[in-house]
Formats: sequence, structure tokens, C-alpha cells
Amino acid sequence: MSETLTPDVLEHLKTLLAARPEPVRLTVGYLKGGTGKSTTAVLLAMALARYSDEKVLLVDADGVNATSFEWSELAADDWPSNINVVYWPSINLAKRVRESGHTGHIIIDTGPSDAGVLRQALAVTDYFVTPVAATPAEAARVRPTLEAAAEVGVTRDIDLSILFTRTKPGTLSLRASREALEGLELNVLPTDVPFVLLYSQAYGTMPDDLGVYPQVLTEIIEGSDA
Repeated sequence: MSETLTPDVLEHLKTLLAARPEPVRLTVGYLKGGTGKSTTAVLLAMALARYSDEKVLLVDADGVNATSFEWSELAADDWPSNINVVYWPSINLAKRVRESGHTGHIIIDTGPSDAGVLRQALAVTDYFVTPVAATPAEAARVRPTLEAAAEVGVTRDIDLSILFTRTKPGTLSLRASREALEGLELNVLPTDVPFVLLYSQAYGTMPDDLGVYPQVLTEIIEGSDA
């Protein structure tokens, strides 16, 4: 197995997941397309499946693209048996998740421009990850997504994390985008997802290397425990 991260980092994630009293239930969403939501959802699901003993339910709730579901179909026999993928782009999404009987980890991949489905997903998950392209213009467009999350956050706690994707390290654009969102007192994850072929060519495969996503998962979990 080839990994970008060191064995110590990966072993720490395994220990962290094993010590949890509850499975990870996480929504990936941003009310705009083209920010790597499905790649983030799929690779986080793969990290959970690889580094914990729990089964994973990956819910594709994107009524526009269905990328996560199609990814699993293309991977065919290479797709991990401990990740069950369902296509539920439904306004009754929360009810379907509750009635699924699934007791392990849950990752929900939500689509662009559907605040109703996003709110449904947040109603049955504890973590919310918003992938954002590292440009000031993209960072400025995050407000509608935050407003949808805030409507659900009135009734239940949701741990929000901002994940910069498709980044070029050391650029002024990345620095300005990070400063803008941190200035709003948002939890911006320390690890960015770089713009490399590892991620763009992963679609439809079961990659040996999950890139930085195991570290991203670690930061999401540890950030909520801090």
C-alpha cells in the first residue's frame, strides 16, 4: 500500500477512530459546483473504510452530477466491500438515512444549489466539511452555504470545517483566501488539498494512495475534540 503520509500519521488515525465511542457522520457540501466535493466525500469514505473496523455508508445526494455513485460503479470489483454506496438525492434524505439501519460511519455528498438537501444531510450528521477553491472570489461565495448550516445549527451542534482544495502552495491567492475565512472565525483546516494528478485521476478507481485525505480526516475529528 502506497501512501503520501507517513506510517505514524496513519497509525494515529487508526488509534483515533478506534477510540471513538460513536461512528463518524459527516456531510460534504458547498452550494456551488467545481470545488472537489465528490472527490473529498469518496476519499474520506475510503479513509474511514481503510483505517477503522466500521462499515461505511456513502450517500450520494447530488441530484445534478451523481459523481460518487458513478465512481463506485466504474470501480466495479475494485470498490471496497465495506463501503456501501446509495443514491438518495431526496428532500426526505434525513428520513431515509435514519431508516437505513446503518450503524457505522456515514459520509453524505451533497450537490450544488440545493440548500434543502444540504439541510437534510446536516440533520443526520455531526460534521460538516465545505471544500472551497483557494481564490478570494470563491471564499466570498461561502456565505449561502453557511446560512443553510446555521439554520440546522440552531437545533443541533454541527462541527464545521473549511477545506481548501485544488491549491498551489505558497500562492498569494491561497494566503488571501485563508486569511479571509479565518477572519470570519471559521475553522479552516491546516491541511490543503493540492492540485495534483493524484486526485484528478482517482475518479472511477480504488487508489492505493489516498493523498492527504487521511490527515484531513484526522484534523476534522481532532478539531471537534479540541
